[in-house]
Amino acid sequence: MDIEVLEKSDHKLVFVVQNISIEMANAIRRIIMSEILVMAVDEVIVLKNDSPLYDEIISHRLGMIPLTTDLETYKLPQECVCEGYGCALCQVSLTCEVTNTTNMPLEVYSGDLKSNDPKIVPVNPKIPIVKIDKNNQLIIEAYAILGKAKDHVKWQAVSNIFYRFYPEIEFNDENCKKCLERCVVSRMCPEHLYDFSDGKTVKLQGDYWKTCTLCKSCERDCPEKAIKVGSRDNTYFFSIESDGVLPFDTIIKKTFEIFLEKIDEFVERLEAIELES
Repeated sequence: MDIEVLEKSDHKLVFVVQNISIEMANAIRRIIMSEILVMAVDEVIVLKNDSPLYDEIISHRLGMIPLTTDLETYKLPQECVCEGYGCALCQVSLTCEVTNTTNMPLEVYSGDLKSNDPKIVPVNPKIPIVKIDKNNQLIIEAYAILGKAKDHVKWQAVSNIFYRFYPEIEFNDENCKKCLERCVVSRMCPEHLYDFSDGKTVKLQGDYWKTCTLCKSCERDCPEKAIKVGSRDNTYFFSIESDGVLPFDTIIKKTFEIFLEKIDEFVERLEAIELES
């Protein structure tokens, strides 16, 4: 497997992977989407709620606030020594106590949540929760635990992830010279991959593979059939968008740890079946 990173920031990662099958590419995508552990609010105790929203709506909003995650310290509740009752090894407490002393409606944000662990906090302090009117209060206790997105989407480690094929375009210059349409393809391509600015020669952009979506409109629209669009074998673009609950390095590392664990489990079960037979 060969990986080339094309773009990396705190919230987006784009890379090219070579020499993997489409089955493995899809397995990587599914693991990142649903198997990586992250923190999210799972239990809420509403002590006072003077807002216009029901307690259940506020609880749901709290659950969907992304929290930074520390996988080295915390364990899944069912794997903890407390057996899921809640302790410092599997649970984080977040409290919110806001009183509106102004004469205007007051917005309560995710930054108003106070965590007992500075490593587990909302990734963005400006996520709106609710508005309260003057002289009103919102007092809440919330408890966050680790979980997997296959159980609930609030435990999803990334906002979005997709992969696509690596495009390859073959160009036949001899056929182009016979064309009387003055390169309809250069005008029709939705990604503007072709340059016919001089009115004589059609040029394919050197980095077309970064933006080509393999729609094949150029192949269909070319009157001289001078273009053939395909894809490179076992090569894929991956694009991952994150809300910041985990750094990308940790996400990729945990993905392959889980992938190898699944392979080991499969081999063990296969061997057990062979022994029984």
